[in-house]
Amino acid sequence: MPTNTFFRLNEARREEISNRAMHLFVDHLYEDITMKMVLDRLSMHPGTFYRYFEDKDDLYCLLIRNVTQKRAAYFNNSNEDSLLQFFFTGLFGNVNGIVTEPLNELEIKLTETLLYIPEDILLKVYLNVLKGESFPLIKDILRRMRVDGYLRPDIDDDLISFMFESMQFNLVMFFREFDIKDSKLQHKISKYFTDFMSHGLLEDHKYSEMVSELKKAKE
Repeated sequence: MPTNTFFRLNEARREEISNRAMHLFVDHLYEDITMKMVLDRLSMHPGTFYRYFEDKDDLYCLLIRNVTQKRAAYFNNSNEDSLLQFFFTGLFGNVNGIVTEPLNELEIKLTETLLYIPEDILLKVYLNVLKGESFPLIKDILRRMRVDGYLRPDIDDDLISFMFESMQFNLVMFFREFDIKDSKLQHKISKYFTDFMSHGLLEDHKYSEMVSELKKAKE
């Protein structure tokens, strides 16, 4: 991840760098982006760039981390229904055509690049971003769901949190492996897995309530 020097920049400057970089990664295939293109887009000297980032991958991980944190914060500060919606659509629900708020159009397009970046970079994003960001959040959501009587009594929070955070990565790998690019089909497959998981987690009457709540949220 970026160095402390980058995070000491004022917020406006960090946002300017992130916004310019997002446009670059959205406009070009990941493997076609050279360091010259990065430096030109950021209007940055090489020495300055390397004071902030290790390499292009480091910059991309920062951008993905920013959008996952933005989306997680939105749902975490929303009501209980929205929190359930977040849990069953995932950190990257918008990739599969589900919920997109509160991300703007550029941020949504950035998350869609996860379907096309090289596999080693996708793995780096999962290990360096998703794994650390989502696990504690998911455990907190499970705790709240248990207090509100949603969960079955024998659910292991650590196991479910691990399964959830890795599910999004595995779905993207599945789409890539079988060249599934149609967003409607991606959504259908994602819905199958989230329904499967939620049915095993929730008390039967709460599962019915949750399905009804999500339908209302989509209307």
